[in-house]
Amino acid sequence: EAKSFAVADAAFAGRGQVALEELRWALDAGTASVLITSAFAGSARGLARLVSAPRGMRDADLAREVGVPPWKLRSLREQARGWSEAGLARAVRAVAQADADIKGAASDASYALERLVLTITALRTR
Repeated sequence: EAKSFAVADAAFAGRGQVALEELRWALDAGTASVLITSAFAGSARGLARLVSAPRGMRDADLAREVGVPPWKLRSLREQARGWSEAGLARAVRAVAQADADIKGAASDASYALERLVLTITALRTR
């Protein structure tokens, strides 16, 4: 399960090559595809909540608002710098599509996950 978060974190941070490498390692190690899309969904949700949170909140309050542990705020803040609200909305849709794909809407779950990584990294603004 930890590998799935490494894939999602790398993709949302815009590190596409690292995310693809982590994805291949995770799949080779037997990580379930659904755990990977779940990690992507959690990352997208956390970023969306962070971006829409009221400004000026203390870290503990912000962590509660976003729904993450306080230590996760630092990496979310770094990731959020590269995302627009429109980009995040498209990312949420891409994650939902990939989730449907790995659950039977597509014939190749690995390809659907690779496409998700490439889509997420492409949506991130530089």
